[in-house]
Amino acid sequence: MPQVTLREILAANQDPNRVVGAFNIHNLEFIRGVVQAAESEKTPVIMMINEAVLKYGRIDCLGVAALSAAKAAEVPIAVMVDHGTDRAFLKECLDAGMDVMYDGSALPFEQNAAQTKEMVCYAHERGRCVEGEIGALGILEDGDDGVEQHLTTVREAVAFYEQTSVDVLAISVGNVHGLYHGEASINVERIEEIHAALGKVPVVMHGGSDIPIETIRRSVRAGIRKFNIATDLKIAYAQTMRELMHASPLPIQPLQLFPVVAKAVEEQARHKIRIFNGEDEG
Repeated sequence: MPQVTLREILAANQDPNRVVGAFNIHNLEFIRGVVQAAESEKTPVIMMINEAVLKYGRIDCLGVAALSAAKAAEVPIAVMVDHGTDRAFLKECLDAGMDVMYDGSALPFEQNAAQTKEMVCYAHERGRCVEGEIGALGILEDGDDGVEQHLTTVREAVAFYEQTSVDVLAISVGNVHGLYHGEASINVERIEEIHAALGKVPVVMHGGSDIPIETIRRSVRAGIRKFNIATDLKIAYAQTMRELMHASPLPIQPLQLFPVVAKAVEEQARHKIRIFNGEDEG
């Protein structure tokens, strides 16, 4: 199918009880798993590549593989860079045909807004989209270091959008990257307030793994339009690979390994897609 932008794929979903799933990919097995899940469920999705992962995998290798898979898919799939801070690198990604998330959430508000606006102008000139972030989640994207959480206020969200014209906005409402310590405590009322204030601007939930199904659904009804999943897929991949590595005899042929872990990613992605579609999935 023709490649779609982040804005287009989110605008196509007009059902307030459904949300678009955005899945982090890291290699060919993640790409195959997510694409096959989307095709099996006949549901548009977003493939995201973390900036650090893409710098390792290269735009002309991992990036092109994701773009090619999206264009060949039977359902609309957008491709974007997740949590980018290197503006020069992100501009290369935009030139290559990917949308981007510019994450200036660690910066002072005005600096974050100014640099996000720079990225928005560059992207829009090329027909691409930018996701921005205001507020701070409790764990950094690599999951190693804790940072002080700062929930997004309605005033911040509105001011940030007015200053940046960002296409999509990620907010902090009690969500964290990685696994939660205890049950996730999501401020659904804050989501409702921000959604009401921003109108048609899509609002994003980062740190979507490990959140109870009912909390996901309440967050979607409150206004979340893009739900990010990374950790759940990585756990499925790692656990399956560990089982394979402990098998006897040890499977040494790559094709004894790759399709199996890709299937594990696919099954987890399908599970999430069904939840995001509002289906009964335990």
